[in-house]
Amino acid sequence: MTWRWLIGWLVIGIAALALRLYRLGDQSLWLDEGNSWAMAMQPWTVLLIDLIRPNAAYPLYHVILKGWMSLAGASEWALRFPSAIAGALSVPLLALAARRAVGDSPQRDAVTIAAALIGVCSPFAIWYAQEAKVYALVLLVSTAILWLTLRAVHEQRAQVWYWLIGLTVLALFIHRLTALLALSAGLVWLFSRPRRYTIPIAGGLLLIGLGMIGAMAAGIGSDRAASGASIAADPLTALWLTITRFSLDRWPGDFEWFWLVPWLLLFGLGLIGFARLPQSSRLVIGVMGSVPLVLFGVQLLFTRLYEARYLMIVFPIWLITLAIGVGHTNWRRALAWLMLTGVLTTSALALTQPRFGLFSGDPVKEQYREAIGELMRRVHPDDAVVVHPGYLRPLYDYYASRLSSDPAPQPISFANFWTGETSYTQREWDVERRAALTGYTRSWLLIAPDHARTVDPPRPGDEYGLVGNFWAFSREQRTWPCGIWRFQGVHLFCQEAPEAYITGEIVQPATPGNAVFGEQLTFLGYTLKATTPAGPGIYRAGGNIPLSLFWDVTQPLGEDYSLFIHLCRDCEQPPVASDDGQPLAGYLPTSTWLPGKPARDDRTVHLPPDLEPGHYQLLIGWYRPTDPTPDGRLPVRGEGALSAGRLWLTTIEVIAGEE
Repeated sequence: MTWRWLIGWLVIGIAALALRLYRLGDQSLWLDEGNSWAMAMQPWTVLLIDLIRPNAAYPLYHVILKGWMSLAGASEWALRFPSAIAGALSVPLLALAARRAVGDSPQRDAVTIAAALIGVCSPFAIWYAQEAKVYALVLLVSTAILWLTLRAVHEQRAQVWYWLIGLTVLALFIHRLTALLALSAGLVWLFSRPRRYTIPIAGGLLLIGLGMIGAMAAGIGSDRAASGASIAADPLTALWLTITRFSLDRWPGDFEWFWLVPWLLLFGLGLIGFARLPQSSRLVIGVMGSVPLVLFGVQLLFTRLYEARYLMIVFPIWLITLAIGVGHTNWRRALAWLMLTGVLTTSALALTQPRFGLFSGDPVKEQYREAIGELMRRVHPDDAVVVHPGYLRPLYDYYASRLSSDPAPQPISFANFWTGETSYTQREWDVERRAALTGYTRSWLLIAPDHARTVDPPRPGDEYGLVGNFWAFSREQRTWPCGIWRFQGVHLFCQEAPEAYITGEIVQPATPGNAVFGEQLTFLGYTLKATTPAGPGIYRAGGNIPLSLFWDVTQPLGEDYSLFIHLCRDCEQPPVASDDGQPLAGYLPTSTWLPGKPARDDRTVHLPPDLEPGHYQLLIGWYRPTDPTPDGRLPVRGEGALSAGRLWLTTIEVIAGEE
């Protein structure tokens, strides 16, 4: 191998790694990535036992991830880094496999370069290289198996076959679906050395393959029905969806139709070029591409549950076929290179496409980090937190501990509705909900609608099922809504006093107040809640100051005022932390308050993680939203009244946040 090629392989590897590391930690973990973290957090004994459990789909990945986490931590970037490395390593291997497939063809260099370029820029490959899941590793081992199989058939050396056997055994621990590649490699070996009993043995292997795909289909069906990640598709529809996913990592309708044209034309040229490959290469690519695809199509006849990532084992065949399309001669060469340019251009467009592109800057994964971050900036220690469906729990555990210095409330979850043989009904849900929420004055719902509807189906015209609707229609439950925040794939609801107000109990402030803002707005007092063992009044940097404010009016107000809460050390300077807005996030405007009907407003002041320890003053005040300057503030009189419409509540102590 010349220095030119060594430098070329180095450039390919660096380019592939750079793209896979770009913005690696920008997106929130989504559901399956949270499950990867939860699995890797299990004891070593559990993970090692999983290696020999037939129903563990990819046990070796969790062992690798746990070992890596012990060295690098568990940030989003660290969790995804092994996938980025595996994805980058698969690109040079892909180029080597393409080079081996065309043999001594004059276009060998062109095919090698084309395979490398397509592999480097592939949106489908980059997506899974930036995901804390096993599929980038599946791509790496599938490409390696393909390359070794091509070598074994071309060279007919026993040593290469032994390496191939060892790799296929290892691959079974990486993902059970690679058993289809092992089956394909066995068929290649049979047909590369035809014997008297080749056909019967091949038939037996295919029957074994049908048995494997049946077992896998049962596992896929139970797992994906729970999470709702699969879509229903027959084999022909699945084939079309696979083409669009393998090409642009998009579903039909999510891109301009003409973006797919260069991919289809180049693939067509590759199929034409397939006939010109050496016979041994045609055998390998034909068998290893068609057998897993056909067997996967068979399971679709029964389950209809389709996921493009389950076909990662044949993705290298797709890329090599595209690269072969570039290796034509004469008049087709210009067309092939034009199509390759189109493939690379549309790859860049797909990666940067607004709303969908991984490099667009838009959220394209479920935003659990943002939703749970909003929750942890607002939650009180005695609030109820409901996660729905219950299998969102790993994401809650992962982010709640990272986004606040305060202990997170233990989440509540409910059973699934009408799934399998169960008949969890609305009556049972009502009883369980009342029992779960009794005693709480405020509750939160963290819900992933796409996942929730698989276990709690909405009625026609509804956005949510029973659980989501209880919080979405708070007023109909005789409670107060206190906010809704919508993020990509996950929503957050707040509901005030779901039980105390229904029973008629009026919660009193722990510290009574005696002040009046303007002429009608009476401050009744406040309650500071504890977030540390030291009790109320001492809070951690990076945590919250949970505050409940109690109000009444002497007569109805004609305006909607906003409340500010300032935390300051030198209160003539801007506050070091604050909270600002209308009561209950705008759902209980002051113009709706009635005399003799006290209003309670639960607020939270989130403390910066780097806030210097010490003593700080807590001030409140009201102002007209049309004039947020001190001139627009309501004057205050009474105990604790300060200048500029501010009322002093108390002095609190901030301590360093926990490491």
